Amino acid sequence: MDPMIVRDVVWGAGAFWGMGLFWILLGYPYWRVWASHQAGLADLQKAKNEQQIQIAKAQSRLDAAELNKKAAIIEAQAVADQIKAIGGELTHHDLYLRWQWIKMMEERPEEGDHSVIYVPTEANIPILEASRLRGKEAKPEEDGPKE
Repeated sequence: MDPMIVRDVVWGAGAFWGMGLFWILLGYPYWRVWASHQAGLADLQKAKNEQQIQIAKAQSRLDAAELNKKAAIIEAQAVADQIKAIGGELTHHDLYLRWQWIKMMEERPEEGDHSVIYVPTEANIPILEASRLRGKEAKPEEDGPKE
């Protein structure tokens, strides 16, 4: 064999082993510190991302609640306006109420219905069945004071 080739192989093997020894003694400890630092940065970034996701979810729930609140207020105002308009019209035109009463009387089942219907009198106050119930129950005022 050629002595130059042997010398190059020896130098190559020596350089390889020297680099390996250098890596074991100095490079690997620094690399471990750097790798653990990078792992810590990755964990920190992951925690920040999870926190941002939680904040975004909470913000979306807050926005939805705010919009639901506004919608409920608008609906309540609409109902109040409807009640006000209907009430104002009914004070001037009570024909609608009479029509509703007639409609209710027509829809009432004929047989098997034992409900009591109160018919308004002159002052639109129903005559209650006080006289009919008086015989069945004694009122406390009629018994007199207990001593």
